[in-house]
Amino acid sequence: MSNKFLDKSIIFYDGYCPLCHYWVRYAIKKDRDNKLYFSPIQGEFGQKFILDNDLSSHDSVIFHQPKYEPFLYSKAVFELLKYLKLNNPLFYLLKFTPFIISDFFYKLVAKIRHVVFGKYDECEIPDKEISSRIIL
Repeated sequence: MSNKFLDKSIIFYDGYCPLCHYWVRYAIKKDRDNKLYFSPIQGEFGQKFILDNDLSSHDSVIFHQPKYEPFLYSKAVFELLKYLKLNNPLFYLLKFTPFIISDFFYKLVAKIRHVVFGKYDECEIPDKEISSRIIL
């Protein structure tokens, strides 16, 4: 995949999911250097990334960092928290929990997220302050 954005750190997220949007807003708030980019998986760029990386069955958060394979499930959350240098309780929980266990809970929440948190009818439009870091 040749794209000028692939040398950036990118969070791919479900654009229809309120829970995913909460975590995107959290990451935006904590990204002090404004170096993190965001892409809904339903967008053209997100779909191409998913196809190019053979992630067609993945529908929640993916964290891309240049020179690494895409991070999925709880590993994506852990690597994002590490990237943002956030030593919060979730970071330590993920750090000391085997990923097979944390992935189980991640997948469980991902499976029921639309039932519990609802679903947007269309991808939410980002705030103007971060629109330059949204890749559609």
